Amino acid sequence: MPKKATTTPAPEAPAPVPRWAKARPQTMVDHAVAAIISGATRGVILPGDRIVEVELAREMGISRVPIREALRILESQGVVTSEPYKGIRLMEVSHARMEQVLDVRSNLEILAARRALEAGRNNKAGIATLRAARDELALAAGRRDVYGFALADAAFHRALCALGGNPVLSTLWESLARQVTIIGGLATLGKPMPAIVKEHDLLIKVFARGDIDDMARELHEHIVVMSRDLDYDAIVAARLRERDSKR
Repeated sequence: MPKKATTTPAPEAPAPVPRWAKARPQTMVDHAVAAIISGATRGVILPGDRIVEVELAREMGISRVPIREALRILESQGVVTSEPYKGIRLMEVSHARMEQVLDVRSNLEILAARRALEAGRNNKAGIATLRAARDELALAAGRRDVYGFALADAAFHRALCALGGNPVLSTLWESLARQVTIIGGLATLGKPMPAIVKEHDLLIKVFARGDIDDMARELHEHIVVMSRDLDYDAIVAARLRERDSKR
């Protein structure tokens, strides 16, 4: 028999997510980080590409100092790698690397969903939180905004993790967030955005139903199985050919 979420009294439900995120000052380092992630999600920079500090500084119109700090941050998060005589390069999206990232990510999100359902956070406020994130995903899909879509995809899963009520888990998930964003952007080059939106609709439906085992299976399907169906090597190779043809 499938396990059902317990009916023990739930702690106070989290406040609904506001419709608009509050603005905050953006530093040059923030700008550089966002620009690099945007370029990676859209295929402007491809996995394995060398990232040259002086070239980025010139193209962004800023000094090398924030670029250097941005790359240091991204290296600590596994987005770029630095090796002697090879310089700084965007992370590889190999089969082995994908398996490692998705294995950790899926287990974190399954645990978060389990804790959320055990606490009864698939209530009206919890579902509204996920629906708001899903709507942002659909808006980005309508605009065919690959970077915005990848950010919205990550935001949906961040919201799901937050419903788990475990800040340690959310912090661990955040350490993968930028890799997840890049992978999400590349996925749109191999799968239509509306199809990905429908996958999130199904996640919300299963979460609302409250069956822990079903939710675990659906998350594994969404994060791991469907990603395996995408040939990232072919996606990157096609994007590389397209880029080279324009030079």
